[in-house]
Amino acid sequence: MTLDVEAVRWEKDAIEVRYGPWTAHNIRLADGLYTMSAQATGDEVKLRRVTQVALDVLGESLAGYRVLDLACLGASSALELAHRGAEVVAIEGREANIEKARFAARILNLDVDFQLGDVRDLDRGHHGEFDLVLALGILYHLDDADLFSMVERIGGVCRRAAIIDTGVGTAGSEQLKRGDDEYRGVRLVEHTPESTEAERRAAVWSSLDNLTAVALTRPSLERLLARQGFTTVFECHVPAEPDKEVDRVTLLALKGAATGALLAPDPASDSAAVPERPPLGRRLEVSDITKIARHAVPPPVRARLRRLLGAETRRH
Repeated sequence: MTLDVEAVRWEKDAIEVRYGPWTAHNIRLADGLYTMSAQATGDEVKLRRVTQVALDVLGESLAGYRVLDLACLGASSALELAHRGAEVVAIEGREANIEKARFAARILNLDVDFQLGDVRDLDRGHHGEFDLVLALGILYHLDDADLFSMVERIGGVCRRAAIIDTGVGTAGSEQLKRGDDEYRGVRLVEHTPESTEAERRAAVWSSLDNLTAVALTRPSLERLLARQGFTTVFECHVPAEPDKEVDRVTLLALKGAATGALLAPDPASDSAAVPERPPLGRRLEVSDITKIARHAVPPPVRARLRRLLGAETRRH
């Protein structure tokens, strides 16, 4: 059946009158017709990265795999992976976003299970398990209790892999506890105390209701993921996002079988114990003091200092 582009354009205009224009997720609806613009608007590089990682992890065809997209916004990732054969569930807390996503799915003839709801209610008994979970731009909009709970819930529903794109704290000025573990992060403001519920719902780049949120440091987030059964955590740099914020990362967390006994003595450290920052000796290796000392201190003395500071560990 030939798509009536003008009819689609008219329906898109009606959607925008009711729910407002698309604020992200530039989706090709038909020849020459996009949700935002025929020119790249910025988020396309993130979509390319997420799609590439998904294909690299699950294979060229996504048929037979279940994917969960948390806080899907305009649902470009959900639609892209459904287009490539995945069975996709997408949860979104704002009606305007979910209605625009449903419209795009219908025009593209893609079957996505869009659910209007709060991602904080994610439950394996209700939602099931997934081969891939997408948490793109959501974790750093949650306060600390919900953040810890959300990562635990992701671990509970995820069978194979999670792609997490989030802001991270660079200073780690706030110390947080979850059980016996300590984490560090920074406190972020989501809404002013005097904002109304309607104003908070309309603030599409902020949380649904919590006034503040926490962005964990990267080591703390990696440590938290490891505590939920993810056996390997990578940071993605390729495909590149040249304009990505310096305090934002894309992580790939994989669930697999633990290594078990090695043909070597057991390591002294816990595999999940990602240090908040490198040991002093490692930090000194790249410090300005060390750069000056290379020119001022004789090599034998430098070597002795390295050993004393724990920096002399190179063996290959």
